[in-house]
Amino acid sequence: MGEGGGETGVAVMTQSLWIAGPLPGVNELLAAAKSGHGRGNAYSRLKAEWKTTVHYLAIHARLRPHTGPVKIAFDWIERNRRRDPDNFTGGGRKLILDGLVAAGVLQNDGWAQVWSFSDRWSVGVPGVTVTISDVD
Repeated sequence: MGEGGGETGVAVMTQSLWIAGPLPGVNELLAAAKSGHGRGNAYSRLKAEWKTTVHYLAIHARLRPHTGPVKIAFDWIERNRRRDPDNFTGGGRKLILDGLVAAGVLQNDGWAQVWSFSDRWSVGVPGVTVTISDVD
C-alpha cells in the first residue's frame, strides 16, 4: 500500500469464476498418486484434467491477466457435509491455481503473486466461486 492512504490512482481489478464440482480433495489426490507408478499415473491425469478444465473456463469467462499480487477468495459449495473443509479446500485450490496460471490469469502461484487466500463453505449444488482481486 502506498503512502497517503494507499491511493495510487490504479483501479483494483476483481474477477470471479464459477467452477462446477465437486473438485477432488486432498484425499482423492493422494489416492490417485498412490494408485499408479511411472508415466501417466492417475494423479497426473487427474491434475491435467482439472488444469485443462479451469484453463478453459477462465478463457471462456474472458478473465484478464493480473500483473501484480492478488487476494483469492474461494466460496466452496459441497453436496453435503461428508468431506472436511481442509480436504476439499486444499485439493481444489492446488488444481484451480494451476489452471489459472496455465490460462495466464496469474503469472505464477508463488509468494510474490498470491498474497492471501480466504475460504468459505456451504451445502448446495457442488462447485466453487473463485474471486481474484488485485492487492490495493
